[in-house]
Amino acid sequence: MPIHQFAEISRGVARRAAVLGSPALRTGLLAISAALAGAAALAAPAAVCTPPIVAASTTGALVVGNGTVQSCTATALQAAINASPVVTFNCGTSPVTIPVHTTLVVPATRSTVIDGGGKVTLDGGGRVRLIQVVHENFRTNRVGLTLQHIALTGGRAAGTRYVAPDSANASCAYGWADGAGGAVYVHDSMLHAIDVTFRGNGAASPGPDVGGGAVYATGSLDVAIVGSTFDGNSGSNGGAVGLLQSDGRFANDLFSGNKATGIGANYVGGKAAGCAGVAQASQGGAGGNGGAIAIDGGSDGAQSVCGTTFSDNTAGAFGGALFRTADGAAQPTSFDRSVFQANHADNAGALYVQNANPLTITGSTFSANVATSAGAGEFISDNLHLTNTTFAGNVATKGIGGALSLTNSAASGWIRNVTFSGNQSPGGPGYFSAAVFGTLNFPVDNTVFANDLSADAGSPMQCFFSPGSGTDDVQWPQKRRVGGLNDNVCVTGIRFVDPQLGALAANGGPTPTILPASTSPLRKAGRDCPATDQRGVARNPAQCTIGAVE
Repeated sequence: MPIHQFAEISRGVARRAAVLGSPALRTGLLAISAALAGAAALAAPAAVCTPPIVAASTTGALVVGNGTVQSCTATALQAAINASPVVTFNCGTSPVTIPVHTTLVVPATRSTVIDGGGKVTLDGGGRVRLIQVVHENFRTNRVGLTLQHIALTGGRAAGTRYVAPDSANASCAYGWADGAGGAVYVHDSMLHAIDVTFRGNGAASPGPDVGGGAVYATGSLDVAIVGSTFDGNSGSNGGAVGLLQSDGRFANDLFSGNKATGIGANYVGGKAAGCAGVAQASQGGAGGNGGAIAIDGGSDGAQSVCGTTFSDNTAGAFGGALFRTADGAAQPTSFDRSVFQANHADNAGALYVQNANPLTITGSTFSANVATSAGAGEFISDNLHLTNTTFAGNVATKGIGGALSLTNSAASGWIRNVTFSGNQSPGGPGYFSAAVFGTLNFPVDNTVFANDLSADAGSPMQCFFSPGSGTDDVQWPQKRRVGGLNDNVCVTGIRFVDPQLGALAANGGPTPTILPASTSPLRKAGRDCPATDQRGVARNPAQCTIGAVE
């Protein structure tokens, strides 16, 4: 993980600790912050994941500018976009900011490359969307826009159609029906972004469907974002990126300090039955899903995230880092070697994923995420494949599932070589299951549940009422922190023994991990482990360490 990403995470954890009321929770999160700040002194490794796209060639480009700052204008850029499929800049030797007063329109009938050479910033001054690509069809077009080595700041998508709250029914949807994509808006068009910085862009808010503070794509087959940074963007949903009926691929990105500022989420029926709605009848809520990324729709396909860090993002409803629901057939959703740290939401502090088959999470870390319920993640109707992953110090402040809340999980799923350590559901009576809330109706193997604490004397402290099945698992402590009764077992036949885990730290590999002590009973106590651990270190599958780290 690059040095700047460790530093961003450390600052995010410290900010999250500052808003918590419990001294114990503040102390725990500040300890994580200090550990990650120390990790910032490490050398930055190469990009974690092989990118799904690479930078486009700029051979034959039409050049904007003659070597002076004054020659690089938005008018000249629009003329170049109209005339050439490849555009570069010659604005002098120093970085330049080009004010954009009118949205730049990119043709949707051909592929266009805009390459800033690492020196160009397009800035909307908080007044106008920067770029749009609009094709008339739906999920058919495979050409569009490639942005590379450029920064987009201060873009603003203004709403024009506002629905006021219903005074007779507070559950009815309200807010803006338009105003998505503060920096970039695409419809039925390809969008590739490589080494792009999106900072301080905004979409309209509130509203149940509108979003994408920086980027919004609707009805698009190919949205790929690689090696890019999203910082301080905001919108009703998807503070940084909103995908509606669009397929997304994210690799080696950083999402920091983005906000989904709506509230009440987005739903149909229930208390909203009979409402006029904003986009449809019987619609309720006003957004707030996906602090960094919101993905919705019944026509989109696979979504993937690899080597990406989500730090200090906030959602007013579900999914502090990312929200994903497939409204039609279940679709694949994957998270690989990614970090979710110090994100916050009303529900599901980091991830909310519904109707994913499979939901694959591998080699990742969830730490210091905070929500009222489901501190790290809420997974509903998913086929969960969870491997070599660490959940540390996540908090459900007044709800269940300090780390995870599972509902209607497929029996074909699994949890394998996972570490749950120091997660909390501290709200008192009625708030419990500090590691995993919900039925574990699939195998749980080589997994450790350590010091996941609640303050409910009469309910399971770490897991659920009914144990899962599996082999070679460890749980500690045996007794509940409050009341002193024996805790419910997470897995039938689980062994109660102190795993002697260390603190979350940079122990090699792309994500922070927790090492067991040299005398830990986890060592050489597992069987049939994955070939490598969370760090990528080789294991002996026949005699391996329980948990995420060998």
